[in-house]
Amino acid sequence: MSIAAPEPKANMGQPIPRYDAVAKVTGKAQYGADVALVNPVYAFLVTSSIAKGRIDGFDLSAAKRVRGVIDIVTHENAEKLKEAKLFSNGGYTSSTIQPLKSADIAQEGQIVAVVLAETFEAAREAAYAVKVSYTAAIPTTTFDSPGTTSAPAKGQLSQFKEDPKVGDFAKAFEAAEVKITAEYETPPQHHNPMELFATSCAWNGDSLTIYEPTQYVHGLKNGVAEQLDIDADKIRVINNYVGGAFGSKGSMTPRTAIIASIARRLGRPVKLVATRDQGFTIATFRAETRHQIKLGASRDGKLTSLRHEGWEISSRPDPYAVGGTKTTTRMYACPNVDSLVSIVRADRNTPGFMRAPPEVPYMFALESAMDELAHELKMDPIELRRVNDTVNEPIKGLPYTSRSLMACFDEGAKAFGWSQRKADPKSMADGDWLVGYGCATSCYPTQMAPAASRVRLERDGKVRV
Repeated sequence: MSIAAPEPKANMGQPIPRYDAVAKVTGKAQYGADVALVNPVYAFLVTSSIAKGRIDGFDLSAAKRVRGVIDIVTHENAEKLKEAKLFSNGGYTSSTIQPLKSADIAQEGQIVAVVLAETFEAAREAAYAVKVSYTAAIPTTTFDSPGTTSAPAKGQLSQFKEDPKVGDFAKAFEAAEVKITAEYETPPQHHNPMELFATSCAWNGDSLTIYEPTQYVHGLKNGVAEQLDIDADKIRVINNYVGGAFGSKGSMTPRTAIIASIARRLGRPVKLVATRDQGFTIATFRAETRHQIKLGASRDGKLTSLRHEGWEISSRPDPYAVGGTKTTTRMYACPNVDSLVSIVRADRNTPGFMRAPPEVPYMFALESAMDELAHELKMDPIELRRVNDTVNEPIKGLPYTSRSLMACFDEGAKAFGWSQRKADPKSMADGDWLVGYGCATSCYPTQMAPAASRVRLERDGKVRV
C-alpha cells in the first residue's frame, strides 16, 4: 500500500494497477497514429482563416510543386458523403457541419482542404502553401453578438426532455422573507488530450479498418458506414489505447469519413494527425454558459422558491445542450421551483461532451447562489445546505435511492478544519497570501440501463459467468 493506493476500506476491493500503465509510461503503448501501415499516404489539413463566409477559389500551384504531393482534396473534388445525424438527436456525429461539402464556411477553423503526400513533411509544407480566397461575412461569435438566435432547448433535441418546475415560483418568491437574484457566466473550455486527434484508414477490398483514438468504437463504426453508404459489418475500428479524451473522442467526428473516402479513392492507406491548434476547431468543446438564479428563503434558511434560467452557445445547425437544470432543481428541498434552458445559436463549431460532468456549469451557478444566500442570511454555508437537505427530490417527490450529501460535508468540514475558520471575507492570511475557505455541492448522474447475466455450473465444479 502507498499514498497512491491506500489500504482499502471495508466496501472497497483490492487496488489493482492499471493494465496499461507500464506500456504508457515506457512508450510501448501503440496509439492509433503509431500503427505501421503498408505504403501509406500522409494527410495534412488546411483549415479556414475566417469564421463565416464563402470560398471564392483556391490557388494550389505552389502546393502542387512540393515534391511528393499526390493530391489536394477540396469541396470541388471531394466525394460527397451522406448526411450525418447529430449524436444528441439519435445519430452518431459530433457535428452536422460537414467539411468539403460546399464552398460555405460555417465556423472558424473549418476543414477546407486535405493535402496528401508521400511523407508527412511534404504534406505539411504543401498545406501551408495552399492559398484560399474568401468572401468573408461578419460572424456572430457569442452572447450579445448581433445575429444570435435563442430558443428553448426543450423540443429542439431528443435528449432534452424537461424544464423541471413545481408549485408557484412567482408567488412564493414575491412573498419570501429573504431573496437574492444572481447572474453567472462560465467560459468556453477546450479539450487538450496529450494524444492528438488522428485517423488512419486502410481498405482491403471492400472492407475498411479505422485506427483512431475514440471512446465510441461501435458508434464510430456505424456512423462511418452510414456516411459511406456501406454495411457496418465491413468496418473494423481498432483503438488499443486512448491518450486522454475528456469527452472529445466520445462521438464520431466529421474528419473520419473524409479520410476513409480518400483512402478508398487512392487505393492506399491514409494517415492523418491533426495539429494541436487544429484540435480547437475540428473537435467539440464545452461552450460558454449564462445563468440567472433566483432564491427565496425564510429567515431560518429554508428555501421557499428557486428559479434557474440558463443559456448555452451552440452552432447554427446543431442544437447541443449540456446537463441543463434537471440536477439543480432537484438538489435541495424547495416547494416552488421553476426553470428554463435556452440554446443560443452562433457561428461556432458544435459543442459536445466534456469531462466534469455536464452538470457542472449549472451546479456552479446554483452553488454560488447558495453561498450568496448564506452570506445574506449570515448563516454558515454548510448549515444552509443542511437545512435544505432532503431524501425526496422536490419536483415529483421521488425518493433518492441513497443520499449522503451532509455526511460528505461533515467529513470534509472535519478534514479541513472548517469550524476553526474565520467566516468574514479577507479575515485570514498566510503571510502575503489571503486564505479563503469555501464549500460547494457537486454530483454525477447514475446512468442505469437494462443488464443481463448468465451463470453456468460446469461438471468439473467451475462456474462460468
